[in-house]
Amino acid sequence: MKKVLIISYYWPPSGGAGVQRWVKYSKYLNSAGVDVSVITVDDKVASYSSIDESLIKDVDSNIKVYRTNSFEVINWYSSLVGKKNVPTAGFSNVNNEGWIQKLATAIRSNFFIPDPRIGWNKYAYKKAIEIIQKESITTVITTSPPHSTQLIGLKLKRKLSIKWIADLRDPWTDIYYYDLLRHSSISNKINKQFESKVFKHADQILTVSKGLKSLFSQKFGSEIGSKTTIIYNGFDEDDFNGKTKSSINKNFTISYTGTISDQYDPTLFLEALDTVSKKLSNISIMLQFVGTISSNIAKLAKSKHFETELVSTVPHNLINQYQVDADMLLLVIPNTTHAAGIATGKFFEYLASQNPIVCLGPKQGDVVDILKATGAGKSFDRSQKRELIEYLKVQINNSVTGNLPRTKKFRIEQFSRQNQANEIKELI
Repeated sequence: MKKVLIISYYWPPSGGAGVQRWVKYSKYLNSAGVDVSVITVDDKVASYSSIDESLIKDVDSNIKVYRTNSFEVINWYSSLVGKKNVPTAGFSNVNNEGWIQKLATAIRSNFFIPDPRIGWNKYAYKKAIEIIQKESITTVITTSPPHSTQLIGLKLKRKLSIKWIADLRDPWTDIYYYDLLRHSSISNKINKQFESKVFKHADQILTVSKGLKSLFSQKFGSEIGSKTTIIYNGFDEDDFNGKTKSSINKNFTISYTGTISDQYDPTLFLEALDTVSKKLSNISIMLQFVGTISSNIAKLAKSKHFETELVSTVPHNLINQYQVDADMLLLVIPNTTHAAGIATGKFFEYLASQNPIVCLGPKQGDVVDILKATGAGKSFDRSQKRELIEYLKVQINNSVTGNLPRTKKFRIEQFSRQNQANEIKELI
């Protein structure tokens, strides 16, 4: 029997998109005959940005989960300023221009490198040594963010004769909000050195898109590309089995689920939808945000002629129901240098909902290619306002009047978590 140790900071009851990737893969690896052990932080001391008890059901009882202590600097900060003022990804929930936030960000980036969760590393490393030796495990997978987790794998690789697979769900020093972290030249140099060492010493790299694989290869050399495998963020069929639309929407509802910060820059879409809502004055249109939205984007959306609904973060199983209930799903890719390589887990759950997708993002990239291949929707870049307006107008009008032809189910089997777990099994 193959054995694998997965080291992941995020694990149920943690919520958010990051936790789902290896919770789902561990479930299907276990059912495929792989002996899975997991090291994670004790949820009693962890600094999770959200809690989602619904994900606990995906952790099979045969999976051995070891929880460790941690020194959590974020919890200290939270006790001072309040949890709601602790930044989430992309700083979507805070005003990054306030002096307190600037000071906290500077401390975070210059004294805790590569990130504040590094206080977990010594506890996780000690437990990993114990489990590897006790269980005779030869393959270790570290997943990030937080990228400090990769340093555990680096240390284990140097200490023991193991196969180390580093899974990077996001870029490291090229993440779209990296400039907001206010690194000094010294901390930036140290961070990039850590990043380089991880890519150099890992036996294999996993990442989530062609764009990221290309970025890593360009940055660290062609040999990195040769040891990098793309495992897209997929969808779990179990999450959608039996789910049907709850009711017919009284408004034509376009839903966006998850986090959206200022760096996403959905301005063009909001303007286009505003124009369409004026032209189709006989049709009631609602834009629904489910999750964490920046105050600037919320204010801008509410100033338009269409109706805007803001729904606070909900458990993952309810997120999927919102996706199924929508008439159309909105995907916005951050307006950043490496946007072509962004293909979030949300996108693949959108595919699984079998609802049409409209995307605002780069001209080229993984999402653009997949939408074309599956016929699940259309993507527009930020220079195509006129084309986006026309597309929305036709789609919304035809949908409401019943003139759209019946859509074939999108062919998306390759993106199921079960199929992807089988690919990972072959790498172990």
